Amino acid sequence: MKGGGSSARVALPRRVCLKAIAAAALGIAASAHGATPAPGMRPPRRIIVLNWDLTEMLLSLGVTPVGVPAPGWYVSSVVVPPLPAGVVDIGLLFQPNYDLLYELRPDLIVITPAHASVQASFERIAPTLMLGAYTTAPRPYRAMRDEAMTLARRLGVVARAEALLNETADVLTQSRAALDAAAPAGGYRSVYVAQIVDDRHLRVFGAGSMFDGILRTLGLRNAAVAASARVGSGFVAGQNAHAIVELDRLATVPDACVLWVGSSVSDDMTALQLNPVWRQLPFSQPGRTAALPVISATGALISVQRFARAVVSAMPGLHVI
Repeated sequence: MKGGGSSARVALPRRVCLKAIAAAALGIAASAHGATPAPGMRPPRRIIVLNWDLTEMLLSLGVTPVGVPAPGWYVSSVVVPPLPAGVVDIGLLFQPNYDLLYELRPDLIVITPAHASVQASFERIAPTLMLGAYTTAPRPYRAMRDEAMTLARRLGVVARAEALLNETADVLTQSRAALDAAAPAGGYRSVYVAQIVDDRHLRVFGAGSMFDGILRTLGLRNAAVAASARVGSGFVAGQNAHAIVELDRLATVPDACVLWVGSSVSDDMTALQLNPVWRQLPFSQPGRTAALPVISATGALISVQRFARAVVSAMPGLHVI
């Protein structure tokens, strides 16, 4: 549900258009590019976010949105920070309820590049701020830090953002130190970071993914990067730096381990373990896999922290080289 969008023009209800014109006349339509509010201007607080990962970013800055699309999806796919009760369900990611958007009277709508074709429609309701390009940046962690500061400046919470950035950097430093201190003599095996798609296919995260960047920061090797260098491996990552591969492709790097993201007790895990192909792979043996909690692969700084801590917890339980 995170990708894609509609290029169709959106016809707003007449009353929305009329009142939006009036709002513009009052000067409510401020910069859409993340500029710091002018002196004396109250920072936006009634914020609608049209993306779950950016909802995480907003919450991590101490600001609760008034509305997001399908809040249950945030709860199941991002999880942390918790989404407070009372946040309004505004509809679908790319087909929100425009009447409801206006009724919520937002003073900022946070959108992604995938919403560019309908940005003008949103701006008839409130100023917009486009973020989320970090998810496809070559170095997602660095780009998300920049975007967090952009959002913080727009909201007037720069000190909160600086503290979050420092906290995240500290978590990464401490996680690297913990792994180094516990490293076995032979070193850690390389690891795949994967999600189960079904009992025959996996989503594996490669170079350019947030997961890969954090593995590198922690001093670990991503097996998917090595696998992608081998002709015919099937590890060709798409825009979000992951590839959908068949189970047996994991054997491209047979001595690796697998970190399952959010697959510890799912029905898919049970089905996978019963698959004859899986049972023939070395990864089916004890000590070759570990389950991580649900963490968004395109999440923001809290997701980075959670992934780093989860990896530190998981690695000692995996067989060493």
